[in-house]
Amino acid sequence: MKNGVSVIIPCYNTEKYLSKCLDMILKQDGINLEIILIDDCSNDGTLEIIKDYASKYNNIKFLENKSNMGAGYSRNRALKEATYEYISFIDSDDYIENDFYKEMIGTLKKGKADVVVCDIFVRYDDQSNIDVRSEACSNSKDRFSFINNGLAASPCNKIFKKELLLKYPFAEGIMNEDIPTVIAVLINANKVVYTKDTYYNYIQRKHSVQNSFLSDKKLDIFKALDLLEKRVARNNKNKKYWNAIIYNQIIMFLIYVIPKEEDFFKRQKFIKKFVKLSKKYSIRKNNLWWNFLESQGKKHNFYYRALLKTMCNNFVFTSNLIIEFYKKYNSYFKKSVIKDDIDMKEIVYYAKKQSKMKHSKFKISVVIPNYNYEKFLLQRLYSILYQKVQIAEIIILDDCSKDNSRKLIDEIEQTISKLIPITKVYNEKNSGSAFKQWEKGFSLATGDYVWIAEADDYCEQNFLKKVTKPLKKNNDIVISYADTAFINQDGLIIMKTIKPEIDILKTGHWDSNFVNDSKDEISKYAYLNCTIANVSSIIIKNDDYNEYFKKSREFKQAGDWLFYLNVMKNGKIAFYNKPLNYYRLHGNNVTSTTKKQLYFDEIVKIHDYISAEYSLTTEQKKSIKARQRFLKKVWGLNEK
Repeated sequence: MKNGVSVIIPCYNTEKYLSKCLDMILKQDGINLEIILIDDCSNDGTLEIIKDYASKYNNIKFLENKSNMGAGYSRNRALKEATYEYISFIDSDDYIENDFYKEMIGTLKKGKADVVVCDIFVRYDDQSNIDVRSEACSNSKDRFSFINNGLAASPCNKIFKKELLLKYPFAEGIMNEDIPTVIAVLINANKVVYTKDTYYNYIQRKHSVQNSFLSDKKLDIFKALDLLEKRVARNNKNKKYWNAIIYNQIIMFLIYVIPKEEDFFKRQKFIKKFVKLSKKYSIRKNNLWWNFLESQGKKHNFYYRALLKTMCNNFVFTSNLIIEFYKKYNSYFKKSVIKDDIDMKEIVYYAKKQSKMKHSKFKISVVIPNYNYEKFLLQRLYSILYQKVQIAEIIILDDCSKDNSRKLIDEIEQTISKLIPITKVYNEKNSGSAFKQWEKGFSLATGDYVWIAEADDYCEQNFLKKVTKPLKKNNDIVISYADTAFINQDGLIIMKTIKPEIDILKTGHWDSNFVNDSKDEISKYAYLNCTIANVSSIIIKNDDYNEYFKKSREFKQAGDWLFYLNVMKNGKIAFYNKPLNYYRLHGNNVTSTTKKQLYFDEIVKIHDYISAEYSLTTEQKKSIKARQRFLKKVWGLNEK
């Protein structure tokens, strides 16, 4: 076999995506590639695009199925035509990074392995969610970590030696055709290696096969597992692998896929068949299932226990009722942490409650920077006034809003100024800098601590109670903050915690509450990336930070990180490990419009600053370089 990669791409009705898919493959350098396209009787313009590319490039060949046969048949057919030593599978609506094959093949050959695996970047075609990088294995990077993963069966984030795939052909005529192939290869390969230096871009489409509603075809997963069992015996030797397979392929399907079906009766018929087919796997005895339960809160734990117990006892109707009740509960109580139809009467009610509260040991000044957030102002104010800790004062800063914010701010001040000290400051000219507004807020604040509560965010009722608690025993805390969740424009939670994003070294540091020396915090954790997600999530000891603000104003994007680092140097930092702050993502966020190259350059400057200020180890310096390389690749930045 020739030295190179055969890229196999099954195609069916993906005219919207196929050109980008092919263009990204054709950009690859330094690797011998042949591209095999198999059209599975598309009825849009897919075949015409295939023929056009095949006529232009000598390394592209295409096959046509006589009838619609599915991905399994198409991949097997193409495998027989492949002439290179290594095989890569790409779905025709996805795409890869510029250096995908260089990194993957380099890692595979360096590790002298049969299979190489990378992460998958899940990207939402309809912008309904946040794009997320999903890791393909745990830190251990052993064979079990590849199997105990929701991405285990995907062939697209892997490159294989061809001889292994020929031993375990794809299942044909069923969904989940990749399970008996990919998982069998992972278990039986001599060596599997992993790289974080590239990733596969997986496009989530509303109407794709994987996102379609429940049908009997979804039960093909059991046919796939039956075939896998013929290739990988369910014995003591493979027990831990099968525990992971059952957990990720069956239990997770039950928990996350079945409840998505809205039709009660259709879901019940499906559950009945699912229960019958799943009995042989004894899912309630699965140790990973019990580990999952331990990670859940009380309400979720109770729901999952009840659901699985009733299913395993064949109480199908009860199981379906439990799902229905849980869905209704979530839709009724969990639409938003705070309702969005708040009126002035409710603002007055909580302002009165605030005015009657006992004086807090620490005076809290709340600064609300606003620019065109009239829509969210009452919700923001509501979340401040209903705190269980007394607010000393509220300072609203408007930076020349073009909506009716000022009219609403005037009304707010007139209505509650007799109940709680409130100050409004209107800029005559837009400042163009969040840090100028922060600095102005600190200059006006009289409290011991300042809470910069951005006008479009909101928080839980016990936010201040939790972040002020450590101050009672530690008078040298300069920053106290809580975990942050992300919400969309309508206030719906789209990311439950920021911890996986800030703990990129996977230290577990933020898994529990802490009070830490700031020097230790910076030199061990905050040296690599900004570990405070959002200014609304923190309270800061009041002081003269004019020099810090001056330095931060030199930055357009990463200035908040520099500001936090400088403040930290003056004392300790405290953290509460539950998401009490909600950061709103929408088109008007400053971070969404900043050029990536500028952002990257600012991060490099801060890394240089930290390296000069603190004694970093060789490993930490390597981590900084690796982080910079990762950001360049993720953001598609060219080498300078």
